[in-house]
Amino acid sequence: MSTTPTDPPAERPDDLAGAHPSGPPNSRARRAAEATEDFAADRLPPGESRSTLSITLVRMGFTVSATDLLYGMSLGLFFPFWTALAIALGSSVVVSAVSILCGLMGQRERITTALGLKAAFGRGGSRLPSFVIALLSAGFVGYSTGITAGVLPGGDDPWLGLAYCVVLSAVYTALSIVGFGKGLTWVGRISVPLMLVTVVVAVVAAVQHAGGLGEIVGAEPVRAGEATALAMFALGVNKWMTGATVTPDITRFGKSPATVWTTTLAEFMVGNFGFNLLGILLGLGVGMGDMGAAFGAVGVGALAAFAIFVQGFPHEVNNMYAASLAGRTAVDLPRIAVNVIAGTLACALAYYGLSAGILDAFLTYLGYLGYAIPLIPGILVADYFLLRRGRYDLSEAAVAAVNWRAVWAFAAGLAVNLVLGFGFGDELWHALPLTGAALYVLFSLPQLRAARARARAEGPAAAEVSAPVR
Repeated sequence: MSTTPTDPPAERPDDLAGAHPSGPPNSRARRAAEATEDFAADRLPPGESRSTLSITLVRMGFTVSATDLLYGMSLGLFFPFWTALAIALGSSVVVSAVSILCGLMGQRERITTALGLKAAFGRGGSRLPSFVIALLSAGFVGYSTGITAGVLPGGDDPWLGLAYCVVLSAVYTALSIVGFGKGLTWVGRISVPLMLVTVVVAVVAAVQHAGGLGEIVGAEPVRAGEATALAMFALGVNKWMTGATVTPDITRFGKSPATVWTTTLAEFMVGNFGFNLLGILLGLGVGMGDMGAAFGAVGVGALAAFAIFVQGFPHEVNNMYAASLAGRTAVDLPRIAVNVIAGTLACALAYYGLSAGILDAFLTYLGYLGYAIPLIPGILVADYFLLRRGRYDLSEAAVAAVNWRAVWAFAAGLAVNLVLGFGFGDELWHALPLTGAALYVLFSLPQLRAARARARAEGPAAAEVSAPVR
């Protein structure tokens, strides 16, 4: 006799929920906080699922972006066409694999990354990785906003550039506050197609400027020898490892696992790799690292400014949304408050990047990402698929206050990565999630053996009963 899986019982208000909006029940602040939580602290109700098209446009809003274009341009400045193309493709494949694993967890369990971290690291232990994700996501918003401000008219003027950073950060924060249905979905529907069209037009102009596609394919990069292929591959992985880690924030809205595969391929193989390719063509065709100057050189400066301005909305709003969900877990504040804090930090970083030179500042930032962020998805995936056997019990009684095995795996992994990078000059290994996964499994060998023994003892019937809710 088989038993039909049912939805898990709804968690009590205090089950893994962290902070709930405080204040008088009918106060304006509390009503605003409750309206903008967007199921940050609970499983997503089944009736809140969204179409695959809506999720695809939201996810492509991450990668149809100026940062992917800028990274591609840097590849075109450092490497010949085919080498640059291989680096972009390889890094996109690695990020896609991590995104699919994390995304399946979110879709099957209908939870955010932050809730997954609470299950893996414990209620208190999850503050550390959640803080890292929130900080790095806000940093991405900052540097991306600096890119946008830099291509707008007069963006090189310090005061006007500051004004751009303040206004853009305020708009991105406001759109992120209203959440998936009212903010991210409509921004993606409008901005993603516009960005695609305008950048393709700009690249066609760059190809014509260079004398044809054959000239670009055979062109010598103007900054050849300044970076190694391994280092740039690692930067490509670093660029979207945070985005891959927070995939559950969006895939929890999916109706089936197929949504995860479809939208991941659209986000990282069409969006990320596609825009890397367009950036490579620009870098080799124009030979400039300044995006505004490069577009101006091929006669499409105004069009480029419009394209970069348009793409900022889906890209920055998506990253701000991820920062608010993770930050809510890290600091026990309502999501609306975390949004405002993240927006302020992003504004400051945007102006710093604009003042320091956005290309070199952005690449340096990507390099530092690789020491901390890949450990988090490694631990998260190992915990869910190996120890939990693909099923989370999110009741407060089932979740430890601190899972020290996960915390120590993160701390030890960070130490290993720092030694590899700064002590031995490693350019790649520390950017991969394998260290975190391996250390967590090593620290969890007794628990892993127990989980396998239970699975063998319970047999297929028990596995059917305990199958994750889809």
